[in-house]
Amino acid sequence: MMRYHKLVTSFAPAFMLFIATPAQTAAPNMKEGLWEVTVKMDMPGMPGNMPAQTTQRCISAKDMEDPRKIGPANDRASDTCEVTNYKMQGNTASWNMACKGPEPMTGSGTIKYEGDRYTGVNRMWMKQGNQMMQMTMNYSGRYLGACKAGQK
Repeated sequence: MMRYHKLVTSFAPAFMLFIATPAQTAAPNMKEGLWEVTVKMDMPGMPGNMPAQTTQRCISAKDMEDPRKIGPANDRASDTCEVTNYKMQGNTASWNMACKGPEPMTGSGTIKYEGDRYTGVNRMWMKQGNQMMQMTMNYSGRYLGACKAGQK
């Protein structure tokens, strides 16, 4: 259990890369300001449930020009994970993802932006011994209001 918890938490920032796109891609339909982001991980076959992780983050208009900046601060996984095949159609984005490391993973996801909120899912697969394991990340974001001075 602890091994999987460490694996999931070490790659949790990677799932925020749902918006890690090249700067020339259209910006997401989001409001500038303070956002609350909740990520819930599910790994079939893993005993017990992982609690949802909720964080807050200020998103500026400048951040939205380069969506890679919208992910969490100190994103450790961004160096090991690559997003490819990113597409924005209407208010829905989709992508593929590959993460390198001791336990490499591949996956895909979608997110739907609605101005003051978004919802999305990312599914990742990794080989564990002789079997394939799947992790599903469901996330949601909601706009909380203006950022306070000095808030990140």
